[in-house]
Amino acid sequence: MAYGSTKINRYNMHQFSSYDRMQYQRERKAMAAETIQKNANLANSFANIQASNAVEMGNIYSKMAMSRISKTA
Repeated sequence: MAYGSTKINRYNMHQFSSYDRMQYQRERKAMAAETIQKNANLANSFANIQASNAVEMGNIYSKMAMSRISKTA
């Protein structure tokens, strides 16, 4: 994001050409989209872990219940 020897920021953006500003904005949008995608992937992974954890807990409870039923029968 540095054009020439100066890094563009919101305070000196007006000193650069419209092309440079547009390129800067495109780079920022691309970085934001990448970050959003990483966060979405992380959230999906966490949701999958939680779902599989719930399924496994259900399996454990089911096994416990079945073992108790078989002991009393």
